[in-house]
Amino acid sequence: MSSYLSALHALTPDPLLDMMARAGADMRAEKIDVSVGVYRNDAGVTPVMDAVREAERRLAAGQATKAYEGQRGNTDFCAAIERFCLGDDLRADLGERLVSYATPGGCGALWAGMAVARRALPDGRVWISAPTWINHRHIAAAAGFEALEYRYWDPASQTLDFDGFVASLTRARAGDIVILQGPCHNPTGADLTDAQWLQLAAVFEERALIAFLDIAYHGFGAEPEADLFGPRLFMERQSEFFVSYSCSKNFGLYRERAGCLLAVCDDRRAANRTALHIADATRAVYSMPPAHGQAVVNAILTNPGLRRTWSEELTAMRRQIEEARRGLHRALTQMMNTRSFSFLTDQKGMFSILPLRDGAGARLRERRAVYMPGSGRINFAALNNSNIERFAEALAGELAD
Repeated sequence: MSSYLSALHALTPDPLLDMMARAGADMRAEKIDVSVGVYRNDAGVTPVMDAVREAERRLAAGQATKAYEGQRGNTDFCAAIERFCLGDDLRADLGERLVSYATPGGCGALWAGMAVARRALPDGRVWISAPTWINHRHIAAAAGFEALEYRYWDPASQTLDFDGFVASLTRARAGDIVILQGPCHNPTGADLTDAQWLQLAAVFEERALIAFLDIAYHGFGAEPEADLFGPRLFMERQSEFFVSYSCSKNFGLYRERAGCLLAVCDDRRAANRTALHIADATRAVYSMPPAHGQAVVNAILTNPGLRRTWSEELTAMRRQIEEARRGLHRALTQMMNTRSFSFLTDQKGMFSILPLRDGAGARLRERRAVYMPGSGRINFAALNNSNIERFAEALAGELAD
């Protein structure tokens, strides 16, 4: 009998997922895994948030069915994310130009938006930041887009290169899509300032570019309203754009795949057509979105008590990450006092990219049981008082000049 599947060409495993599997199989007691972007508390555990646990208890007590909710999913959840992401004023201004669909996580929202954009813009291209997350390129390619890079990061100064960013976009054509990352989302830990978001809005208007905002770490840089101030300034000045919103990180709902796609169109007619195309595209892939995580998020955002509990928990997570940044800054400064590590405390959120020597990732893994990609990107939520000194010591010998 012929073996048809043997005709498939070999693929290289996703490097991040491969590292995640390797770390899980490593039984060394001194292991430190700063590779995967998952929040962990001081005990090294990704906890179920108290607000989530209580919302789940209430939902279980009142749930009467497991029937489908329809292609748009939980419409109350969609409305709650619209308000939470856009704010009441912008949401009201957009009115019937706004479309929202529940999706399987932020990646599901990215894919659904890209699939519809591809239908509207068959000659368009997608621009992604350098650096970014590997799935941005993967999803763009899966939707049939050519993916190009715009400059975002200056590794020499460990800072955002905004001038280079804007210069890169001079090569973009009208109708090209640009993936923009929300607060604390870029793996560098460097965010646009509010003023830069405003400048970028003018560039997009001038060049007729379409923004696709990817928001997955809302609330990790500042209190939620303040964290989205700059992106909202940008969105207020766009006639058409997409937003993928993920609840995986800020609600700790990683495995529940709770996401939402927002599409803002030029008018009501375009919005109605876009909604039909989102429904058509997703019908062929997952048909109906998951429901549980979305119901949990809606319960939290619409109940003052649960929302207050959740906000306090998110604040504690944010402060823990800020303390880990300060701790690594102190440890490395003490060990290597001729170098400046101020970028560690200037940046925000779970991630930074450290300058590593060639081959450092493999050496750290094999010799020191430290798991981090060769790019130098680390997750601060994996560092705590029990391992931060050991991590700094291991890292000190592998930092590039």
